[in-house]
Amino acid sequence: MACPHERTDTACWPFAVPDETRVFASVRVLRQALPVLMVSHDDDGDWVFSCGTTGEPAHTHDACLGCLVDADPRLAELADLPRGWLAYRLDPAGRWERGPLPDDESIVDTLLHNW
Repeated sequence: MACPHERTDTACWPFAVPDETRVFASVRVLRQALPVLMVSHDDDGDWVFSCGTTGEPAHTHDACLGCLVDADPRLAELADLPRGWLAYRLDPAGRWERGPLPDDESIVDTLLHNW
């Protein structure tokens, strides 16, 4: 799938994977332009970008990492997020909080339901 961005300064790209890497994103981020408030870097290397309104896998779609970062440059702050970790913020201007992904989804569910 071709993406609308054309990155010319690849030396400044902060992620260890190319900008055209396919990731998972909430359909509400992609279709309704809701802000990304939760990001996980799964143990298997997958990245998931969520608006925090749902944790249902059916509500995600594949997306281009570069396009997401172009839409929200603050996502680049998470380029060093280790595998198996989660980051979240309460609003788009908020500070990213980071920590290991829990063994169960209880903390994710708690975050989603308390926003």
